[in-house]
Amino acid sequence: MEPLEELAACQRIKDVKARYCRYLDTKNWESFAALFTPDAILDVSEDTGTAPYQGRGAIVRAVLHAVQHAKTAHHVHSPEIIFDGPDGADVVWAMQDRVIWETGKSPVPGASALTGYGHYHEHYVREGEVWFIASLKLTRLMSEFQP
Repeated sequence: MEPLEELAACQRIKDVKARYCRYLDTKNWESFAALFTPDAILDVSEDTGTAPYQGRGAIVRAVLHAVQHAKTAHHVHSPEIIFDGPDGADVVWAMQDRVIWETGKSPVPGASALTGYGHYHEHYVREGEVWFIASLKLTRLMSEFQP
């Protein structure tokens, strides 16, 4: 990939992740789902102990279960983008999330809120000029739960 093409691809990948955060926090599930490949994998096993989810529908259902009764704010920064050819990239994002559940609606027993810090480890693929998330693994450095 030529340097200018790589720079443009980096920006497009950053745009996908920015939309990921916005669609998740505004609960725009249709647009959120469209950011993923049809067979994408979401691995939050380190955080939840559940097996990875595969496919757009399963991913949306899993995320919806976690935050449907919550106000959320997701922040990502400091992307490390490594291309594995013209149509693939591995990306690590530093992240922070804040989740505040409605009273009695938390899927985490005894918790009413969470502030988490960690990393998203993702693989992106390009189809035409559009980049999609093909896999996402969340790792946490720290989780602060409030009762």
